[in-house]
Formats: sequence, structure tokens, C-alpha cells
Amino acid sequence: MRVITLLFLFISSFVFANFQMNENMQKTYSHIINLEFDKANELLWTEQKDNPTNKIIILQENYIDFLTIIIGEDEVFFTAAKDKKSDRINFLQTGDESSPYYLYAQAEVHLQWAFARLKFEEYLTAAYEIQKAYSLLEENQENFPNFKLNKKGLGLLHTLVGAIPNQYQWALSLAGMEGSVASGLGELKALLQDEQMELYRNEIVFLTTFLQLNMTNDEVAYKQLLADIGDGYSDSYLLNFAAARLTHVLGQNDLTLNILENRPADQGKFPFYYLDYLQGMSLLYKLDFKKSEQYFNRFLSNFKGNNYIKSAYHKLALIAFLQGETEKKLSYFEKVKSVGSAAIDEDKVALKDAKKQYTTHSRLLSTRLLYDGGYYQAALKEIQSVNTLKEYSGFYDEYWYRLARIQSKLDYDTNEIIAHYQKAFDLGKASSNYFAPMSALQIAFIYEQKKEYAYARIYFEECLSLSDFDYERGIHQKAKSGLARISD
Repeated sequence: MRVITLLFLFISSFVFANFQMNENMQKTYSHIINLEFDKANELLWTEQKDNPTNKIIILQENYIDFLTIIIGEDEVFFTAAKDKKSDRINFLQTGDESSPYYLYAQAEVHLQWAFARLKFEEYLTAAYEIQKAYSLLEENQENFPNFKLNKKGLGLLHTLVGAIPNQYQWALSLAGMEGSVASGLGELKALLQDEQMELYRNEIVFLTTFLQLNMTNDEVAYKQLLADIGDGYSDSYLLNFAAARLTHVLGQNDLTLNILENRPADQGKFPFYYLDYLQGMSLLYKLDFKKSEQYFNRFLSNFKGNNYIKSAYHKLALIAFLQGETEKKLSYFEKVKSVGSAAIDEDKVALKDAKKQYTTHSRLLSTRLLYDGGYYQAALKEIQSVNTLKEYSGFYDEYWYRLARIQSKLDYDTNEIIAHYQKAFDLGKASSNYFAPMSALQIAFIYEQKKEYAYARIYFEECLSLSDFDYERGIHQKAKSGLARISD
């Protein structure tokens, strides 16, 4: 089918080209967003045969490639598929300029490839494509202000632009880009309330969840998104992923496990092996080591990408460490060092821990896992179960950080929580661990919630003043978003 489509690029320039989001293309889109690519391709073949001038075909084909890359992370596929991008843009540019899909379709292709390239660290090209998509969508919004799909891409871009700190806004101004986290999320949430956008609801919920989790610290919004998903997680892989991430952040690990255990059947769908990794993590938070190992091994056996490979072996090493299996731990750490990539924070931390063979107190590690699962009382009992605080000697920054995190979830006095975070910050700011910057970030969140923005700014900036620590990119992103919020 794709060969025929590409041949068509060269023989049909004289044919009046159109953009028809007809019933067949709507069904195709629904199959694509549900990762049912074989069914989508069957409909695209039919559309190619019956309505060969419909340029929506090209947009749908690009969407399949995009999701295949984002979810599968197959570098060989990415390298082969990216050569099609320029042909697709050129083909779309021969379309009917009076259609609202003319600029929109081009913007979508640019935007999808930008995010695909980010997976493989092609940052310069991705930046150009993001700028190009933004320009096309802004122009299309002026030309067709009632074309609601514009807001899907613009909401995403306005949110991302709004998360850039003030000192870098000049670069965005040169590119003609502007926005805010609040306005971008507002655009997306308005689409969720629009019955005319029902076809795109799952995609919009997925995008909004991604942005909300990465750009805000708003539990009310997380709960609303979870309500918006409802039981849709059992029918859609993307919503299953979104619901699992939301419930995890809300500290509802048992619900996370239930969601992952009730994911859609995989028959007829492009495999989403990362969900096995998430299930392994959720079982690890319950300290269910045997089942957790099974899911990590399943992920490692099936996933062909490079991300989270080091992290999965790292978690297997931690399980061995907690069970006193030293040789097994060292064997897994060797795997961490030899396979996968270290592009994302989780894999960077895994590699660093493997190189130094990870040292902490076993109770602090168990405390961390229980806390991450939302088992706060169990975590408090675990961290306090030593005979004397001296047992945590060498790990005091981690102790005070984890104690403060638990206390914040159990509604301890705010001043006590801040004092404990401050101890973690003071003790750990010279370390490459994340306890100090995360402590500064959490203090900033507390002051932001209290509307004491001057203090919040101080601690967001304290967080950003530290570098070369674990999870730096994600922690700094939240601090930058925080500064942008209190500046709005």
C-alpha cells in the first residue's frame, strides 16, 4: 500500500487534490489511535483505491509511523521511515489551499516527526519542525478560526512554550512563539468538553495527561483526568498508560495494578511492551519481588527499543540487593552497563548506580519503594524501624528527604516538613544524588501552594542552581514550569 501511495506522489500532480475526513478516514483514525494498525491499513488501501486524491491518506499513514516509532522505539524503522517525511509534506502542499486541512495536515506531520526525532536525540531538526508546526497552526487559526483541530496542536505547543523560563523567552520571540502552561492546557481541556471533538477525545486526554503530569503539580487536575478516562483504560492502550501514570502519581498503586491488569487484549494491536515495565514497577512498589521480576523479564524479552532497558536491569539488581543476592546483583549491574542506551533519566540513573554498584541502606530503599507506591504508613514504619538514627550514617540526606516526603503525604506540620527538606538540601547539595534538588523543589511547591511566591521563587531557583544529579532533566523541567506559573 505504501509503495502505491509513494508512486502516486509522482503521477497525480495534475489531479485536483482534496482533503476528505470522511467516514472511512474517521474509522481509520479510530483504529490508529487504538493501535490497530492492520485494520487501519486495510481501510487506507480501500480509500486509496476508491478515492485516490484524498490527501488525508498521507496524514493517516504518517500517524501510523509516528506511533510505531514513539511506542516501539525501533531505530531501524525510524531511520527508514523518516525518509518519507519530505515526500509527504511535498504531496500535502499540492492540496487544496482553501481546505482547513491544508495547513493543519502539514503541521501535524511536522509535529509528529519532531516528537519522533526527540526519541533519537535529533534535537536540532526537531526544534525546526516544532517551530514550523507552530507557524502553520497559527496561520491556520487565523484563516479558519472555527476549525477546532487547530487547538489540539496549539494547546500542546502553547503549553510547552509556556514552560520555558523567562530568561529564555527571547529565543521564542525570535521564532514568533508564545504561550503559557495555563492557556495551553485550557485549550486542550476545552476540547474535551466539546461534543464535536468526540472522535479525538482519547488522543486529547492522552496529550493533556502527558502535559499535566510533566508541567504541573496539580492533584485536582490529575483526578479530573482520571475521571475523564473512566473505564476507557480497558479499551485503549494509550488511556491505559495515561490512567496508570495518573494513579501512580496520586499514590494509588493498587488501582494502578488493577488498571494494568485490565489493559486491552493485545490481539490485533501494535504491542505496547512498556506497560509490562510499568506493571513490574507497580509490583516492586508492593515489594512483590517474584512477580515484579517476571514482568521486567517479559519487557526485556520483547521490547526492541533502547530506552528503559538499563532501568529494567537496574530494578532486577535492586531486587537482588534487597534479597541479599550479591552475585546476582552484580550480574544485573553488568547488564546495565552493557545494553540499552542512557538517553533518559531512568537509564542514566541506572548506569550511574551500576558503575558505583549502588550503595544505600536497605531500609531506605524499601522505604522509597513503598512511598512510590503510595503506601505511606508502611513507608513511615519502615524508615523508623532502626534502633538508632546512626544506622543511616552516610545516607542522612536521603533519610531526611524520604522522611519529609512521607510526612507531607500524611499531613504533618508544614514547618516540620520544610525543616526536614532543608536538612536534606544542606546535607546533599554537594552530592550527585537528587535529594537536595528535589528537596528544594518540594519546598518551592509548598510555598507556591501557600501563595508565598517570593519564597517559592527562591527555592525553584535553588533547585535550578544545582546540576549533574540524577533525574536532572525532569526535576529541572518542573522547576522551570513552577517559575513560569508564578510569573504568569
